[in-house]
Amino acid sequence: MRHTVAVFHNTRSFSPLDLIQRIGDSMDVVWVLESPEGFDEATTRLLRRLGTVLDITGLSHDEAARALGELSVDGIVSFVDDHLLTAAALAERLGLRYHTMETALKVADKCRQRAALHAAGVPGPAFWPIPGDIGGDELADLARRVRYPAVLKPARGSGSRGIVDVASASELVSQVAPAVGGPGFLVEEYLDDVRAEGRWYASYFSIESVVSAGVASHVAITGRFPLAPPFRETGNFLPGILAPHLEAPVLAMVERAIEALGVTDAVIHTEIKLTPQGPMLIEVNGRLGGRPPFVLETVSDVNLFETACALAVGEPYEGGGLAPCQGVGFWLMLQPPVTAHRLCGVEGLDELADLPEIDHIELNRRPGAAVDWTAGTESRVVTVRGRVPDHRCLEELVDLIHHKVTLRYED
Repeated sequence: MRHTVAVFHNTRSFSPLDLIQRIGDSMDVVWVLESPEGFDEATTRLLRRLGTVLDITGLSHDEAARALGELSVDGIVSFVDDHLLTAAALAERLGLRYHTMETALKVADKCRQRAALHAAGVPGPAFWPIPGDIGGDELADLARRVRYPAVLKPARGSGSRGIVDVASASELVSQVAPAVGGPGFLVEEYLDDVRAEGRWYASYFSIESVVSAGVASHVAITGRFPLAPPFRETGNFLPGILAPHLEAPVLAMVERAIEALGVTDAVIHTEIKLTPQGPMLIEVNGRLGGRPPFVLETVSDVNLFETACALAVGEPYEGGGLAPCQGVGFWLMLQPPVTAHRLCGVEGLDELADLPEIDHIELNRRPGAAVDWTAGTESRVVTVRGRVPDHRCLEELVDLIHHKVTLRYED
């Protein structure tokens, strides 16, 4: 039987071509659009060539569910946080396998998630939720109770956007007060790093897991390159580096988090940091991670895009443990400094193009373009992707890339 899956499309999600190439002709796709800003005509034309397009912008959940039901979809999936709640609402109305509304709220809202994880005893940072309707006196009182240094995050969001460090109560108030009235914020204590020997990689990593009928199968441990200030991602590599004695307790921690959030059928992405007090859970993303699936497919036969869609339409998943990897795949992003205003020049990319370890080089910003660190991970200027034989080779290659590539900015 040929299945049809509804996929929420977002400008920050994967390219539609990326998904179609990875699921092939195994199922049909209904592209669900929901954006007050709309989509450009070129994107809409492309989506129509790749499947059926349904624009639900402005519709109530009941109206959207009726329209989607007429297309006889067998499953629904979102690859970005923006649509998790809408997808859950439609799935509930259509009887599709997806997050319940309660679970969707917990994975989409950082305050709800942190509270659920804390209640379940999952190790994590101390935290202080800031509701969107907080008053000035309440905010000042809360700021005095926070343990500094701390990390301030929007209650909802992804891609490291809007995440900043705060060093004092007055700094916290100045950051939050202008934004009162929105979905709120989450303040967390800053977690110290483990001073590992290999400083070319970060002391945090992610676990890519497939949850089918409530049973979690862990597919990969994804390593990370050090963050660019304040908390922007610079890429990842697979397989990651984790001491063997930590593997079992870390995976058990992820399973406790999955149970606490009520995830039953989804591919999820869980971020964990190694601290002097032991592993601490940073957050759980209730959908496929942004870059790990691409890196994983370069070193293994695991296709998480296809798996996510198959889960959505009700196909069971039989896990086989962490995926065996051939070599080490990587996705490295060069970010501008926080002081940069405009990209003035790029040098050295041509010298990387002929290296056999590098498969893809992308200039994400052209000279003359504005750069803005507040865009989070999306502020990247250069992306380099490829595969090397082992971690030592990756360390040497990353060092070479940073040495060869020169990025000049206007501050």
